[in-house]
Amino acid sequence: MKKLTVFFIMLCFWVALASFAPETRKSENSRTYETPQATHPNNFFDPRYFNPKTLDEGETSVGRICGAVVPHHLLAHRLMAEVFARLQKNPPSLLVLLGPNHYNRGARILTSSLGWQTPFGTVEVNDEIIQQVLETQMVKVDDYAFAEEHSIGNLMPFVKYYLPHAKVVPIIYHYDVSKKEAALMAEYLSSLIEDDGVVIASVDFSHYLTRHEAEEKDRETLKIIEEGNFDTLFTMGNDHLDSPAALVTLFLAMKNLGIQDFNLLDHTNSGIIMGNDMIETTSYMTMLFQKLD
Repeated sequence: MKKLTVFFIMLCFWVALASFAPETRKSENSRTYETPQATHPNNFFDPRYFNPKTLDEGETSVGRICGAVVPHHLLAHRLMAEVFARLQKNPPSLLVLLGPNHYNRGARILTSSLGWQTPFGTVEVNDEIIQQVLETQMVKVDDYAFAEEHSIGNLMPFVKYYLPHAKVVPIIYHYDVSKKEAALMAEYLSSLIEDDGVVIASVDFSHYLTRHEAEEKDRETLKIIEEGNFDTLFTMGNDHLDSPAALVTLFLAMKNLGIQDFNLLDHTNSGIIMGNDMIETTSYMTMLFQKLD
């Protein structure tokens, strides 16, 4: 009887050991895989419209660049490249990118929690600042609204190529966002970029006009901007510019930093670029806002 008891105990022991053995081997051989972080795919890069720019010595900027206006049509890629090449001289760690929500998708003011793939690597968003922006209740997250939004996506290859370590806070506006909303955003954003950040308004100007009509509309827009007449700017339609809110947010943020003036780097339109006076055009301007040391 005693031998039977011992045998039974040994049998239970080996059964228990066998049940644990596979789990142990599984644990020893298992590997930990990190799930890749979701990003916007590389939908916005076109090698025909990407020619790296190297600045001449006379083209370097005086003072720290705190703000800029750039186009978002890739036809104007040389204008875009010049602005980012100038930023490269004193690279910021943060870019706040403002642009139109061309399809008016989602809430009035949106941001994205996802980075963007580019041929040069992934542009990362600044998660901490995006969370702070969301806490203002002015902005909502909508990653899907950014999937086809070229006002932000077309800038990303330039961001990664020229400023590989910068993180971004992307923001897009419905067309009917008000001056009051833009002013609130400007007040908040100016505090974020005070030390080491840049606000970039991704804005195209006159649309669907002949070259000469576009030039006339651009003169009107520039006069209103120079006068600081932002109430009138908010009444303007697509024949003048595609995002009054993005542009005014930038100007008011710069004013909050004590920067009143801007440097108009370039001004052209697609008719001039393509040498064709017979086509409907889009106008492009690049501007810099600089803080002197």
